[in-house]
Amino acid sequence: MKKIFVLSSNPEKFSGALEHYAERNFTPEFIVTDEHLSFTEGIQKVIKESDDEDYIIISTSQHRFCSSFSQDHLEKCIEKVKRLDGNLLLGGLLSFEKVIEVSDHIFWVDGFKGSQFMIIFKKTYSLFLQRNFNAKLPLDVFLSSHLEDVFVMHPFISQFEDDGNLQSFENTTDFQYIYDNPEVFLDELSQIKKYYSYEP
Repeated sequence: MKKIFVLSSNPEKFSGALEHYAERNFTPEFIVTDEHLSFTEGIQKVIKESDDEDYIIISTSQHRFCSSFSQDHLEKCIEKVKRLDGNLLLGGLLSFEKVIEVSDHIFWVDGFKGSQFMIIFKKTYSLFLQRNFNAKLPLDVFLSSHLEDVFVMHPFISQFEDDGNLQSFENTTDFQYIYDNPEVFLDELSQIKKYYSYEP
């Protein structure tokens, strides 16, 4: 089973979440965040303890797996982004600023918000370990401001579910255009690309 680190300020949610991950072949390690440990600091802690791993998987208590989730889809997307030398792979998101399809099921995104499931690759670890690391900056803002090679998989495997967690990192970045359903928008872009890439 692949380890996944689950951050939440509501530890009472952990017992119910255990089965949610285990039935999809994940071994969850729960990390309690509070006024003394932000989400970003929680990830920094994980990276310090897992710096020999090629990547780490992070989620929050507000992540829920979509019906489209499969280990095969996840693993193929991870391998594609590794070949693209990516910093970050998102399992889903609430919105973005710019997006381009770079491969089947993989979109490059510039500026994002509301991802509750992410794969952080080894090349990104140093960002969290640098001396001027700003642990108090909201995670979406921090990552969108510092990373260029950010990708999101399609179809999404993760969706946002409001559980009242005040430390969640949705709604931290205001974009001029927010799509009602970003996954539908990505699907439309993918269909357009396939149409114009077709050669009889």
